[in-house]
Amino acid sequence: MTIPEPPGFAELSKREQVRYLQDLWDRIAERPGELPVPESHLELAEERLAGYRRDPNRSHSAFNIVDSLVKRAKKPR
Repeated sequence: MTIPEPPGFAELSKREQVRYLQDLWDRIAERPGELPVPESHLELAEERLAGYRRDPNRSHSAFNIVDSLVKRAKKPR
């Protein structure tokens, strides 16, 4: 599916284009109950929740995960 660009979009800088898209997403996300969620995503979330309930000690906070990813990205390769 090809979506036509809004008038003037191509003339925006990449930064402005990204900001435009972020603003569009913010509008869409205002009503999260209307966002379609693939069945496979729901199944995966249910599996992970069940795993957490079986053994909560094996889980990590999102903050710890992000911190470890940032540290890994900063390591020289």
